[in-house]
Amino acid sequence: MLSFKQFSNLMERAVGESRTGVTTALRSVVESVALEAKSYIGHEMPGWAPLADSTIAEKQKLGYLGRISATDPLLRTGEMRESIGFYAVGSVGAVGSTSKIAFWQEFGTLKPTGSIPPRPFIGLAASRSGPQLELFFGQLAVSLLTPKGVR
Repeated sequence: MLSFKQFSNLMERAVGESRTGVTTALRSVVESVALEAKSYIGHEMPGWAPLADSTIAEKQKLGYLGRISATDPLLRTGEMRESIGFYAVGSVGAVGSTSKIAFWQEFGTLKPTGSIPPRPFIGLAASRSGPQLELFFGQLAVSLLTPKGVR
């Protein structure tokens, strides 16, 4: 059982360490989301529209077919996959891509000459990040709220 003074000291330490801890936990989460988003490229994911026959034919002609899966959706040279990155500063974190093509693939396009259906890979990875959030922020909470010498 903690005395009031011990509890007060624990809370003071937790507050002092929380800012750095939040950034560290957030960095772990967004890094995990970025890695998961990268892993979706080249795989047929649930909810994604299948590739058009014309896209498959073009990919086959260029040698961009069958390296990871049957149709290797979103994968050609690997440049888009490698453009996915993340950052965490303070309590703000983000996952994104520097590629215009990634934007078009994530959200889709509407053109009179043909459209690209959305195939969200960053959004999908983010929507599945609950377990990582629980893990990293749970570890932070335990670390901040455990008296020294009890860990």
